[in-house]
Amino acid sequence: MINTLITLYITFLKIGTFAFGGGYAVLPLIQKYIVVEQKWLSMKELTDLVSLSQVTPGPIGINSATFVGTKVAGLSGAIIATIAEITPCCIIMLILGHFIFKGKKFKILDYILKGLRPAISGLILIAAINMFKSATILNGKISILGSIGFIIGLILYSSKKVSIVKIIGISAGIGAVIGIIL
Repeated sequence: MINTLITLYITFLKIGTFAFGGGYAVLPLIQKYIVVEQKWLSMKELTDLVSLSQVTPGPIGINSATFVGTKVAGLSGAIIATIAEITPCCIIMLILGHFIFKGKKFKILDYILKGLRPAISGLILIAAINMFKSATILNGKISILGSIGFIIGLILYSSKKVSIVKIIGISAGIGAVIGIIL
C-alpha cells in the first residue's frame, strides 16, 4: 500500500509540475501517466472522468487526482494524489507572489509565458482529438450515436443560443435514455 501511495504521489507531482495552462492542457499528461504508463484508467474512463469533471466544481487536474487516488488506494490515495497535484502550483505561486508583491517585474516570465501559449494550445488540441476519438470510435468502429452527439453539441455551442450547461444536461439526458432503452 505504501508503494502505491508513493507512486500516486510521484505521478501526480509530475502532472502538477508540468500542468501549465491547466484545464484541458493537463489532459495529455494525465493520459500519458495515468492511462498509458500506470494503467490506472482506460481511455474511456478518462473521457468519463473529464465529463464528470465538467459537472463538479474544481479543475480537471484536481478532480482527476481525487478520482484516480480513490480508485487506486481509497481515501488515503485521494488525499495523497490531490496534495501531490497542487503542491507544485502552491510553491510556484508562493515564490512568484513574494516577488510580485515586492513590486518586481520579471521580463523573463513574460517571455516564458509567451513561449508557453502555443505549446498549451497544442496540448489542448491533442486532448480534444483524443477525447473525440474516444467518444466517436468504439471497438474500432465509428459510433453513430457519439458522432451525432458531437455534431449536435458543436452546432448548439457554436450558435451561442444554448448555454453549455444546457448542452451538458441535454447530452446527459439523451445518454441516460438511450442507455436505458438499449
